[in-house]
Amino acid sequence: MREKYLLELGGENTTLGKYEALELFKFRKYHPKLENDYGKIVVISTSKEIENKIINRLSMTKRLSKIIFSSRKDNIKKSLDDLQEIDIGEKSFAIRQVGGNKLENEKTSILIGEKVSINNQTDLKDPDATILFYKNKNFNISLAYKSGHTAYKKCLKHHISYRPYFSPISIHPRIARAMVNLSNCNYTEPVIDPFCGTGGILIEGADMGLNVIGIDLKEKMIEFSKGNLKHYGFEANLLKSDFKEIKNLEFSSIVCDPPYGIASTTGGESISQLMERCLDTFQKVMKRKQRLVIAVSNAEMVKHQNLKLIHKFEWYIHKSLTRNIIVLEKN
Repeated sequence: MREKYLLELGGENTTLGKYEALELFKFRKYHPKLENDYGKIVVISTSKEIENKIINRLSMTKRLSKIIFSSRKDNIKKSLDDLQEIDIGEKSFAIRQVGGNKLENEKTSILIGEKVSINNQTDLKDPDATILFYKNKNFNISLAYKSGHTAYKKCLKHHISYRPYFSPISIHPRIARAMVNLSNCNYTEPVIDPFCGTGGILIEGADMGLNVIGIDLKEKMIEFSKGNLKHYGFEANLLKSDFKEIKNLEFSSIVCDPPYGIASTTGGESISQLMERCLDTFQKVMKRKQRLVIAVSNAEMVKHQNLKLIHKFEWYIHKSLTRNIIVLEKN
């Protein structure tokens, strides 16, 4: 019997959010299947119940809830006749509607509430469990618990405006976290960022309990990364070096946001030269099936015959800048 989950995605990039979840669940051996895609709302089935520590990793999903009841009947009352009870133990609860397809919210909430034991207390401000209902082709009821929160809001605490050291071109923490989740990183070997800058990717990896390694050409950036990581209580192995230092390191995946300026950030090397050199270096040290997840402004620069394109996502920053999140895998 497969488990079903309802994912409420953030509106920034629903495609990236959907595949962040699918790729993470696939790598963690939950054997996910996309059941329904309604844009900001998707339904995914898995071979087993998803652990909270995996749910906690998601950056582009606002909320994930486990579907406990589903019906194709058009009449909500008749649908609920098929539901015996909603068992949430001794937890407090609130009932909420998901999505923009407005039902008779209050009436439906009352009908659903009748399926919960009278011993359970309602708590509209901070419930232990939230009972959700969503109507599209199916009428679904799902459960979300406080312990199973995603990082959609949490990772904003890592925004550059809250860091002691920052760069105006630092990648958004939600993108950084999604990139780590797309990289098929494990908990035994480090995730490595060979262009770590002020440490945005390292922060997200460390926050998920991963070992992280950061490399940067500039001593100042190494010090900034160290300061930012310390600010959040995290640690990393930080190395002042050209990215070729990666040849001497063991890692599970590479996740990076290379500099897209010239001279001061790249050591005088043009971006096209830098990309050609780094891709060649990376593919030589990567093992088969290892992944490189990279953010670039020009996707055409990220090509190598030994690296297979898995995904490409566009992230619009402003009218003169679009970031391309590219997922590559070693042949």
